[in-house]
This record gives sequence, C-alpha cells and structure tokens, in this order.
Amino acid sequence: MLGDRRDRIDHDGPALVWQQVADDLRADITAGRLPRGARLPSYEDMADSYGVAGMTVRRAIRELRAEGVVVVVVGRGTYVAG
Repeated sequence: MLGDRRDRIDHDGPALVWQQVADDLRADITAGRLPRGARLPSYEDMADSYGVAGMTVRRAIRELRAEGVVVVVVGRGTYVAG
C-alpha cells in the first residue's frame, strides 16, 4: 500500500527517524492520500517500506495516536482517525 519510502528517511539528519516516519504519515493523511478510515499496513510492512526498525514505526504510531491522527484497534490494526 505504501510502497518503497526509504528515500523519505534521512538517517544522518538532525530529525529523529521515528519523527520523520510520523511526519511522513501525517502529511499523507492531511493531504488525503490516506483517507479517513483507511487501514494502515502492519508495523512490519511499514518498517520494511521505510527501511527502519519495527520499534521505530511503533514510536511513530504512538505519537500519531496521541495526536488523534490514527486509532489503534488491538488485534485488528491501525486506522486513520475519522
């Protein structure tokens, strides 16, 4: 669903990697590329898309969840809040 997003992450830049992932997902949600109610890929699939560790994706999703951007339904997945 997300495709290869490795080029969107600057591992050597000043921004934390999890923040870059969160910012990228937030931008797609804000722009409507990820519409309300859309199910995000699994953490493992997102980690592969971004070329980062699974814990990095978990931290990014935790931030987006705290902001109310996504909703995590245990056992079902992560969805764009709507």
